[in-house]
Amino acid sequence: MARLLRADAPAGDAYVEALREGPLRVSTLARRLGGDPASRLARLRRAGLVAVEQDLAARGFRRVQVAVQTRAPFSPRGKAQAEVVRRLEAAGGRARVSDLVRDRPALRSAVGRLAKAGVLRIEEERAARIPGVMEGEVPGRPEPTPDQAKVLAVLGDAVARGGYAPFVLHGVTGSGKTEVYFRAAEAALAAGRGVILLLPEIALTPLLVRAAVARFGPTVAVLHSELSMGERHDQWWRIREGESRIVVGARSAVFAPVSDLGLLVVDEEHEAAYKQEESPRYHARDVAVMRAKLEGAPIVLGSATPSLESHANAVKGKYRRLVLPVRIGPRGLPKVDVVDRREVMKAGAEPILTPPLREALADRLARREQSLLLLNRRGYATSLLCRECGQQASCPNCSVFLTLHRGGRHAMCHYCGYQVPAPTACGFCRGDYLRLSGYGTEKVVEAVQAALPSARVDRLDRDLAARRGAVEKVLADFEAGRTDVLVGTQMIAKGHDFPKVTLVGVVDADVGLGLPDFRAAERTFQLLTQVAGRAGRADLAGEVILQSHLPDHYALQLACAQDYESFFEREMEFRRTMGYPPASALVNLVLRSRDAAAAAADADHVARRLREGAPGRYRVLGPARAPLARLKQEHRVQILLKGDRASMREAVRSALVERYGETRWPGVAVDVDPVSVM
Repeated sequence: MARLLRADAPAGDAYVEALREGPLRVSTLARRLGGDPASRLARLRRAGLVAVEQDLAARGFRRVQVAVQTRAPFSPRGKAQAEVVRRLEAAGGRARVSDLVRDRPALRSAVGRLAKAGVLRIEEERAARIPGVMEGEVPGRPEPTPDQAKVLAVLGDAVARGGYAPFVLHGVTGSGKTEVYFRAAEAALAAGRGVILLLPEIALTPLLVRAAVARFGPTVAVLHSELSMGERHDQWWRIREGESRIVVGARSAVFAPVSDLGLLVVDEEHEAAYKQEESPRYHARDVAVMRAKLEGAPIVLGSATPSLESHANAVKGKYRRLVLPVRIGPRGLPKVDVVDRREVMKAGAEPILTPPLREALADRLARREQSLLLLNRRGYATSLLCRECGQQASCPNCSVFLTLHRGGRHAMCHYCGYQVPAPTACGFCRGDYLRLSGYGTEKVVEAVQAALPSARVDRLDRDLAARRGAVEKVLADFEAGRTDVLVGTQMIAKGHDFPKVTLVGVVDADVGLGLPDFRAAERTFQLLTQVAGRAGRADLAGEVILQSHLPDHYALQLACAQDYESFFEREMEFRRTMGYPPASALVNLVLRSRDAAAAAADADHVARRLREGAPGRYRVLGPARAPLARLKQEHRVQILLKGDRASMREAVRSALVERYGETRWPGVAVDVDPVSVM
């Protein structure tokens, strides 16, 4: 429901004018004004003109009519009545009316006549909208390995005792962390308490939800933003009323109304996807830790590559560290080879599939095994270059180059959504000598199909994930063996367990290393370690091939060796020297304006005020243009603070109130403990 907050709101905006009549449903606004009103309403909400609310007290579950057979035998009048009776008997004497007439709506009148004759009775019952992923075959319940048994003894004791107890579960890929989560959840449920299990990506929920439903039955609920409004409403109330005691979901599920919470699990706790970058900003992992503390429950932060923050807390003794050091199964961790792209490209090899990777793909195809190809860059080509003047096609709203999609036919900005047909002439010199450069997942699919015409190739990235149900279909096809090679971004790198995958190829292992972000090496190490863990998870040996122009970089070398401890020590040395988390707290302050001079002037004033209170408490870096200097038509200036978190928050608030004279600051983003400084 959207409602107007200020009667003096400026005239002329269609949404404001529509809401002057009174509050309206978002769906009503969409029908009246056309299109999706979400982005415009978000802008009006940030300006303090509109509020968008959901009435959670309206628990009205959908009601459906159910036909119940009350008299038999019966001599029906006509073929329609006979068909209804036959269908009802086949359903066991009870069925939804909508199911009885689904393929023949004309039978509905026959249902009414049979009800009048007393042959059947029409009842109403509550029908919770259940997401389609909530079904699964009951698997075996494997016996814990010795390592799992040690971990479960500690977790079982913590769950039985109750009370806040934070754990970092450091388990190598394939070591059975999910089984540990499930057995700990069983202990919590047996004690009459609830469980929340968080995942970083919506794409990971279908497989885990199916496994959880198979293990725990209908007490499982799922919560994430890609459910329909009706599904989310019904799942929320199932949890609120105690019908569901175990919740699986993405970051927003941390707020699920589970009463008497007995266990929280944050799987792949290192993932940046747990941080919500829009207001209200929060990190679901940190919220989960605080909720566990407030409600007196154990919490497990699980990962094969724990974040430096969590591991540092374990080293300090703030969290207890539990370890699963060995992969389950006879094969162990996969063999990892690094291909130096500098050398193979000197020999004339094409950049996407070097000869070692192409041969390995062909070998897996011949053996009817599956392969994963990772490239953490979506689209077809990364830019459109004019060879006459050297300019590249750019977004008019953001300081980024357009990415080519759909085989190079459309150009798109990944930040604001701007999209146009790919230009045929340069926008600067009108030259027509244009060249596509770089490549994304679409181009990789094309390269694999050209190299292996008989291979069944599919793709999984954020472009595909925008289509409802597409992710589930791609993963289901791959799991069922209907796909030979799956190409994708980081969405394929974590959490998945595909027994037939014996080859993982990383097309460009250097993606992300060159970003102006202090976490670049950590993210690269985590991504490569995680994706390598997708290979050889069953009885077949796994192999990983990394293609890189920087084969000697420590993040790549230590990822190949699966040596987390050495990476932690090396990276912490850099963080301590430079004063970055977890050695120091960080606050990122970004000031935005459509007027570049205004943004710079505000940033200068705020930075001067911050420096007055800085000595001995924190350092102030900037102001400077943000790495993404212009985004969605707004110029962005950045101020970075390092030091004591409480002092920095107090100083930032004081400086902004002095500059703007109010407690709401449109055009200012304050990010405490940022996961990215882009």
